[in-house]
Amino acid sequence: MSKKFGAQSLVETRLSNDQRCLELTFADASGARQMLSLPMSLATDLAPVLLSLAKNSTAVGACLTKVPSAFSVGHATYQRLVLIKFDDDPPYALNLDDARMLSRQLSDESETAACRKAPALQ
Repeated sequence: MSKKFGAQSLVETRLSNDQRCLELTFADASGARQMLSLPMSLATDLAPVLLSLAKNSTAVGACLTKVPSAFSVGHATYQRLVLIKFDDDPPYALNLDDARMLSRQLSDESETAACRKAPALQ
């Protein structure tokens, strides 16, 4: 039997090249990645199970977090919008006020996170 992988976050989801499998890439606390390939029939069967577990979960913050491997920030050519893009996803367009607010909130949250103790890994 293979060694247990302790996934901490979901870093990528995509369909296989032949569109027959859902591929999920997870990362553990050290950043090691593991890809899981599920046939679409199994992914379809698994979806209501996961939804039911999520609805009935009493754990605080019980959700998967997607960690992008790349991001970029730019601006629209013909509109006054700020664009933010993660991985190969389509970019998000923000009006200027929202972009400024996001910038402040990102700065505040990164300071808060930096001041927290690293979680103990068992």
